[in-house]
Amino acid sequence: MPADPDNFLLEPVPNDEAVAWLKDKPVVSRKVFDAIVPELRGRAFLITGIEDANVAAEVRDIIAGLPAGESWESSKAQLVDKLGPWLSSDDPDQKSAKARAELLLRTHGFQAYQVAQHRVMREQQDVFPYWQYLSLDDEKVRPAHAALNEKIAPADSPFWLDHSPPWQWGCRCRKVPLLQEEADEYQAEDASKPPERQRVLQGPALKLAEQGRMYDPQGRQLSIASDRQKGNTNGFVFDPDALTLPISQLKDRYDPTTWAEFEQSMQTAQLDDGRTVWSWLHGAKATGKRPARKAAPLPASPPAAAPPVTPVAPAKPAAPAAATSGTTPTGTPLVGKLDAAKLTKSEKARVSNTLALIDQVHGDGPLEDLPVGHRPGRGSLGAFTHYRGGKAARIDYLKTSKRANLHRELTLAHEIGHWIDHTGAPGDGMTSEIAGGAFAAVIKAAKDTDAVKAITAMDPSSMRSYYLRPREIFARAYAQFISEETGDSVLVEQVAKIRKENVPERQWESPDFQPVRSEMRKAFVKLGWMQEVAP
Repeated sequence: MPADPDNFLLEPVPNDEAVAWLKDKPVVSRKVFDAIVPELRGRAFLITGIEDANVAAEVRDIIAGLPAGESWESSKAQLVDKLGPWLSSDDPDQKSAKARAELLLRTHGFQAYQVAQHRVMREQQDVFPYWQYLSLDDEKVRPAHAALNEKIAPADSPFWLDHSPPWQWGCRCRKVPLLQEEADEYQAEDASKPPERQRVLQGPALKLAEQGRMYDPQGRQLSIASDRQKGNTNGFVFDPDALTLPISQLKDRYDPTTWAEFEQSMQTAQLDDGRTVWSWLHGAKATGKRPARKAAPLPASPPAAAPPVTPVAPAKPAAPAAATSGTTPTGTPLVGKLDAAKLTKSEKARVSNTLALIDQVHGDGPLEDLPVGHRPGRGSLGAFTHYRGGKAARIDYLKTSKRANLHRELTLAHEIGHWIDHTGAPGDGMTSEIAGGAFAAVIKAAKDTDAVKAITAMDPSSMRSYYLRPREIFARAYAQFISEETGDSVLVEQVAKIRKENVPERQWESPDFQPVRSEMRKAFVKLGWMQEVAP
């Protein structure tokens, strides 16, 4: 039934609807999030870089306080407190946590308001048949969003399926409803203007915008394509119609095979609160308290953090213990697999020498060529990153620094350890974090060492949780494994140097490390990367 023009809703959408929509978002792992069809990802909650599902749920509930009446600054301060230990543990100014808090509030908080407002606008579509796009029109607005400012399209146009704010991360734009008379007035005012300057999109201009393109005021064609229109299946999608659409109707958008695979996957995927993803999508409510456990592996290894150190005079390191049995590398050599084309001659040599040392110890299986550079991120010594879909992206290590704790070869070996953990060994994500995975025995042996036990006893407000992540334990162990297997003087000295820094337990004393070394050898032999030989 058409809405009565004299009785349509003029009051703002009640805040409790936005609050309820936010709190109903379940916390999901990265693996589950990526498996959900793009239109439904906005119904779930995920924070890249936060492994603890309970912390993520607390963050979500803090954001839900915003539409409930909590002030922006108070909500942001609470988020910074929660995010700080994960994102800014080595930064007293907590810049990363503050930036992420701002982004989370803008994205999820604004999404909640927009989903509620969109529902009302759909209900009033007979009264307000046009919607207008409005940006904040300041220097922070992206070109595509600025080009859409004040543009008007029919409410039933497919344009809004991909361009309802916030349609990209950090989008601050909004849309407002217009009466037919208002749209007519805009059209009359712009009648003498060229098509690219007219605010009401119609005819070819509307069709072009629906396809993700338009002309800017200078007559140049500009891409306004959303991630979905670009074919980026792991990109940002905000389709408020799909977010409130019954699953039975969303099914009609997909071919039978794709939907059957999605349904089967979601029927077995578990949420932390005991529901399957499929039951949640069909309206099942959480039945109990979320168990304390960590979510699935993250999309990229967090950069290797560099704790502050006091400069010390280098000491002559003790030689590593002799290997218990002989081995020889098998499989594909790593030399040449790191693309160092953009590095200086000396850094190319450093990368090549490190890979040559690794090739003395083991080969690999499925590793493909990977770029290497010097951009690990502020405050970090190194970083391994990969794309959301899982493919490895690059390795970075810090080239120069005024700090005394620069150990480039060992850092490079550490990040290669992450690469092997993520891509070389079987399993999805970081193999070291898979129960019963190829490196499970390595992690178990490491947790029984004095070094890791000392980290476990550290103050929780320090970087303890970071150092105790299985992926970080494995990468540190791998770097020391290469050091001790080769006896390379540079690597051995760098291990000894770390043993004199503020957190010496990041690396092991050689006798303490031998059980870990033994288990890593066994794992690599089993993977076919090393072969035992008679002594």
